Amino acid sequence: MIDGVARRLTSLVDPRTFRTLRFRLTVSFASVVALVLAATGVLIYVQFSRDLDRRIDDDLGDRQVVVVGLSKGSSPLRVIELSGEPLMQLYDASGRVVASSRRVEGHTILTAEEIRRARTRTVIADHDHVPGTDDGGRLHAFAVAQDGVAVIVEPLDDREVALHRLALLLLFTLPGALILASLAGSQVARGALRPVERMRARAAGIGAGDSTQRLPEPGTHDELDRLAITLNDLLDRLDHALVRERRIVGDASHELRTPIAVLRTRIDVALRDGDDDPARLRAVLAETREDAERLSRLADDLLVLARADQGELPLRPELLDVQDLLEHAAARHAPQAEAASRPLTLDNRIDGGAVVLADPDRAAQALDNLIVNALRYGAGPIDLSAELADPIGPARPGDSGGDPSPTGLVAIHVRDHGAGFPEAFLPVAFQRFSQADNAHGGPGTGLGLAIVDAVARAQGGTARVANHPDGGAVATLTLPLA
Repeated sequence: MIDGVARRLTSLVDPRTFRTLRFRLTVSFASVVALVLAATGVLIYVQFSRDLDRRIDDDLGDRQVVVVGLSKGSSPLRVIELSGEPLMQLYDASGRVVASSRRVEGHTILTAEEIRRARTRTVIADHDHVPGTDDGGRLHAFAVAQDGVAVIVEPLDDREVALHRLALLLLFTLPGALILASLAGSQVARGALRPVERMRARAAGIGAGDSTQRLPEPGTHDELDRLAITLNDLLDRLDHALVRERRIVGDASHELRTPIAVLRTRIDVALRDGDDDPARLRAVLAETREDAERLSRLADDLLVLARADQGELPLRPELLDVQDLLEHAAARHAPQAEAASRPLTLDNRIDGGAVVLADPDRAAQALDNLIVNALRYGAGPIDLSAELADPIGPARPGDSGGDPSPTGLVAIHVRDHGAGFPEAFLPVAFQRFSQADNAHGGPGTGLGLAIVDAVARAQGGTARVANHPDGGAVATLTLPLA
């Protein structure tokens, strides 16, 4: 037990104790309680003193009535005798003492000024030095018959004793109440902060190696409970972001490993055979340049997606004519389409045309990705079309991607006439590094559709993919009308 007390005393003198929230709350609570108790003590003391004075004044007033009545038909000495007042004096019209109680004989209680004022109104005053009293007295001076003045005095000895006892009582009880209230406040603060300490201890154990732990929720439905729930929601989002980042890093590492290995192999071949066959060296260097360009595109795509995740994708929205957007996209890919004998067709189904509010570079990037996907993995002609987005919203069965298009959007479709998307690919089409089975091993990285989705969402639009009922794959990009 002694050891426990010693530890408690040691904790109290520990400088770190004075920096704790519990200590600050206790001190604040104790300070407020001390002020309240002090104010209460002063109020009680002052009110008790006033009540005592009021009772004394009422008693002296009653005795004054008796004295005034007696003075009308009795001599001064007879008045003192009949009234029974122990401390009383009578003055004549000239202010001379004509009669006194035995205890004040030979003394003058009132001053000349007090006698003068008492002739017109009752004078109430406290005198510190009154014969026959230890603590002075409270006097009433008033006019009586024959233009005389009488004064009766009530000793203040009992009053001072009562006030002294009250002061001692307050002096001992109020500090005790303060100590008890402070201890209670400390325990309340300790109990209120106990869930916080549990959350802190649990949070200290949560690391990148084990991000599945969550903070304990008190279940009290108060502010601390809501704080724990909010922090756990934050941890959930951070955990999901961490898992997504790990997956992206893993996928990126996997995707980068092959082109880097190929690039190193080509460089080794060039170093080994370059002197013997210059033509072979040039071919290897050309292939190396293609590999380097692919790595550069992959790095750029990853940067775009990282900025989109952080909400920092740079956008410069402008008014874009949908017809011009389609025509420029078709012109950029016309040579590649002609070389593959796959014509590009345009079909703007919006009467009078339409203007969207979008970043021209990002919109072109998204549309280019959809056309490149159609050229690489589709077959037959490629149809580019635009129409107002369906305000009803539900996508056709097999659709994947963003939410249904609301009113105020223009839908741009890119369709080929090949075999379409595999059904298993549709739900994951916009996931990063996701590629259809027939695309694995191809020149793509699996980031094209993810970039389309990120660009569309950043500009207030959506992206989705589906298989057309008449065959082929359809990718849709929606952008907001201006």
